[in-house]
Amino acid sequence: MIKQLTAYMKPLSLAIGIFFLWSCDKGIRDPESSGVSHVVVIGFDGLSPDGLKKAITPTFDRLIEEGSSTMHARAVLPTSSSPNWASMIMGAGPEQHGITSNAWEKDNLVLPAIVQSEDFIFPTIFHTIASQTEKSEIGAIYHWGGFGRLFEKGDVDFDENPKSEEETAEIAANYILEKKPTFTFIHFDHVDHAGHEFGHGTLEYYVSVEKADRLLAHVINAIEKAEMTNNTLVIISADHGGLGKGHGGETLQETEIPFIVWGKSVKKGHKLLYPVYQYDNAATVAFALGLKTPHAWIGRPVKNAFEGFGSVDDYPVREQLKEPVILPTGNGYKRAGGLFKEIAEVHIKDPNKSAEIRYTLDGSMPSKDSKPYEGSFKVDTNTVVKAALFNNNKIKSMVTEAFYRITPKNAVKPVGYEVFYLDNLSYLPTLSNKKPALRGNSFEITSAEIGDKIKENTVIRFKTQIKIDQVDSFTFYTRSDDGSKLLINGKLIVDNDGDHGVREKEGKIDLKEGVHQLEVLWFNGGGDGWLDVYIESANMPKQILPTTMLK
Repeated sequence: MIKQLTAYMKPLSLAIGIFFLWSCDKGIRDPESSGVSHVVVIGFDGLSPDGLKKAITPTFDRLIEEGSSTMHARAVLPTSSSPNWASMIMGAGPEQHGITSNAWEKDNLVLPAIVQSEDFIFPTIFHTIASQTEKSEIGAIYHWGGFGRLFEKGDVDFDENPKSEEETAEIAANYILEKKPTFTFIHFDHVDHAGHEFGHGTLEYYVSVEKADRLLAHVINAIEKAEMTNNTLVIISADHGGLGKGHGGETLQETEIPFIVWGKSVKKGHKLLYPVYQYDNAATVAFALGLKTPHAWIGRPVKNAFEGFGSVDDYPVREQLKEPVILPTGNGYKRAGGLFKEIAEVHIKDPNKSAEIRYTLDGSMPSKDSKPYEGSFKVDTNTVVKAALFNNNKIKSMVTEAFYRITPKNAVKPVGYEVFYLDNLSYLPTLSNKKPALRGNSFEITSAEIGDKIKENTVIRFKTQIKIDQVDSFTFYTRSDDGSKLLINGKLIVDNDGDHGVREKEGKIDLKEGVHQLEVLWFNGGGDGWLDVYIESANMPKQILPTTMLK
């Protein structure tokens, strides 16, 4: 009898084990054991960790103290709204769902979704909940109208696009009180507006974050007033951060976002030590509600936010010291350093005041063998300064770059530019039959020097000559928001065209000794634009194209 029972139990145990592993892999959780019957996701467009650190935010602080959180979650690239809000609700990245820019529309496909829950739409958390639960109530209240094109309308019971952030909070609070929904998604847009209008890290930006805190309090009060606290999970996050007045690039300021989990079954005062990605948001919602996630999703539930789940592996997020500050500092997308006559003085500071600064002057990466910084120094030639912090001969920070460009005392501006004010730009237009509104000259090919002339739907054409002293193979780069093109002797070398955030592209060309025609086209469709140009060769570190090479 015992042998028969043992023989019976072995396959049963194996089956249970296989089911357990499959369940964990799919992110499935027993909803009865979790006690979660309501989930509220609250997204703040453009909210950065820096904003939460420096603004006065008692509600965010309370939820962090009473829940699990990280300030090092990662957005997807590009760090634009549509790809990231889509990734948040779709449990996958742009490579899977196909929403690669803010220009995406159902009738404007570039990359089709690899699977579809309805025509042109990758399966979202809205569809996942609706298809697997009975009598569910699902709502979406979103301040930015563009969010409404990213999900399956037939799976949402309450679909509202309020005109203001205040109205968004009020409608969301009333909806929660009246319906006690299974899933509520709330989107606020005003923080991003402040970032674009005034700039990230400005007083106005921090004021917008403090307003976000008050709006969040209104929603949390509604959850508590509806007596849903004991069975509700709240997730708070953002689509991206920002740099200067923009986003869309690949910097930590743009890619790092907050991720806060609060409510039923969540660890209290817990710091999430392991990586969290934008697409893990939807998987965490599904996990809390005990749902099976689509095979096409790549997101994983953030299980270590919940009671009963411990360490993941030996690879926690690496928190680094704040990188050195090289003066003059950068501003927004503008690099540290600058354009100087004859000579420049370099100052480097450690904002942590706890490490050793080491630096290089040839564009190479700093190492434990690099020169230690012992005080300011002067440079009288074009110089790329790179600096990092070291403790016990180990690098402990990101590397800071600064580009110092030196011009002769009586140098003249070698770059001519033409300004065109046009309409509805999403790509660089043909300019052959258009008359410029303005003409002028500048020292460098950059938007920074002519910022007062840039409006929405502006095209700038830069023309100059580049002087090559010896035969070499050169790589040119344009870093721009929006599109740009670089041509040498009429040949297209860099194609960085299109409506996008700050993005860098490159192209290579072999150039003989002598003078060559250089032309750069750039446009700003809307918002805050940017352009600068870089050059690199085997004999020259990558640097901002120096005035001394232009003629």
